[in-house]
Amino acid sequence: MENYNKLLNSLKPIDVIVAKKRVGLGRILNHYIVYLGNGIFVGNLKGSVKQVTHNELYDLLKVYEPVEIRKFTGTQLDAREAIFRVKQKLGQPYSFLGFNCEHFANWVQYGKETSNQVTNGFLILAGLFTLKLITSGDGKR
Repeated sequence: MENYNKLLNSLKPIDVIVAKKRVGLGRILNHYIVYLGNGIFVGNLKGSVKQVTHNELYDLLKVYEPVEIRKFTGTQLDAREAIFRVKQKLGQPYSFLGFNCEHFANWVQYGKETSNQVTNGFLILAGLFTLKLITSGDGKR
């Protein structure tokens, strides 16, 4: 509980908590939760973009370990625009490839729906597919 309170006290509006699963294969992916200020968190989890209660966040952080606080570096005007972007996406369905928690956090902080995890995953798959094509030939050129 002490670490939880320390984490909450370190956050400023529009900061993003970046967390990894504490155990298992899920450690390869990051999870993102946006802090809006005044104790309000929003994330794209459990089906859609929604406000995350303190109990849900506390339970989530039992499974996920915070590894970074991605600080918001914009102005006060940028912060107001970021909050407007949050409101635009409330209720939008989760999609692993099209609109996951990283897409949402990047949309809020930067105004761009991007996910490096998805891009990197596609690049790795493309590389493996290419390697398979190169190495699966019958040795003739």
